[in-house]
Amino acid sequence: MTAPTNAAAPAASMHGLQVRALQPADRDALLALHRAVFASEVDTRWYDWKYDAGHGCGSGAWADGALVAHCGGIARTLWLAGQPTAGLQIGDVMVEPRWRGILTRRGPFFHASSHFYSSQIGTGKPFALGFGFPGERHLRLATKVGLLRDGGGMQALHWHTQGVDALPRWAWRWEPLEPQSAGFAAAVDHAWLSMQRATAALALGARGVDYVRWRFVERPGRKHGFFALRRPWSREPAGIAVLDVDSSDAALWLDWIGPPSLMALASRACRHEAARHGRQRLELWCTDAVAQVLAPSGLAHRAEVLRLGIVNTSVLDADTTAGLHWWLTGGDTDFL
Repeated sequence: MTAPTNAAAPAASMHGLQVRALQPADRDALLALHRAVFASEVDTRWYDWKYDAGHGCGSGAWADGALVAHCGGIARTLWLAGQPTAGLQIGDVMVEPRWRGILTRRGPFFHASSHFYSSQIGTGKPFALGFGFPGERHLRLATKVGLLRDGGGMQALHWHTQGVDALPRWAWRWEPLEPQSAGFAAAVDHAWLSMQRATAALALGARGVDYVRWRFVERPGRKHGFFALRRPWSREPAGIAVLDVDSSDAALWLDWIGPPSLMALASRACRHEAARHGRQRLELWCTDAVAQVLAPSGLAHRAEVLRLGIVNTSVLDADTTAGLHWWLTGGDTDFL
């Protein structure tokens, strides 16, 4: 992942707001704002995971010495048409509740976001392309003030889990994969290499072992399970699924590392795994490209939950961005 810089743009005073890049000394202010906006329980472990180990960075708007708005992001290597690209995944976009109500060029949201995007993303900046997962209303307003452009929808796919048979053992093996095992790194990298070869026409985030460990293994407060799909005669995985089966009703299928052609088969194994843990449903958040592959897999329900927002300062123009076939799942977010 590309390291961000916090010195690319100076602080600016705008209509009584002080707008500048956040520094490590601002950690407690960021945590307090996150708790106030999202009713979260984020702590210093979360901050260290995301903003230190995850190479996170951000810009904030301050009023009377208090942080009232923030826009942040995490460094993410993207593969576009088979080529690595320095990306910045936008997150922790928030405005203190008393400052909400309008999203204009005078508001703290606009100034924090504009400062962040112009200092981090674009020609000559640390990152070539910025992307995030806003809601439909948020994207509509951000588009209106020129911050983002629409990159398409994110859907929630649902399957029922009752009565799903396991994969035939003469043809497939479905096995837990422990992150602490000696073969974990090799298995993930093998699956990621297979995925790269099969997705040259898609736009997706890198899923090598360093990213997978950071995103799923080291994430504070979450427990993710890894399951390898392989042939009985091969020790190498054909693909790896990442699941969260600890939710109350629906198990979350967060990611698939492997060729898209095997994803419908993997969905059956994921449903069976969810049923083994007493979950009545399996849920996956994904872009349209993923949903199309899974359309014949026995879906019970699908609905749009988020939009994909592309930062306007990105080096790709609107026509090029519109032509990208994004392959993203819930694991590509920073909050599931």
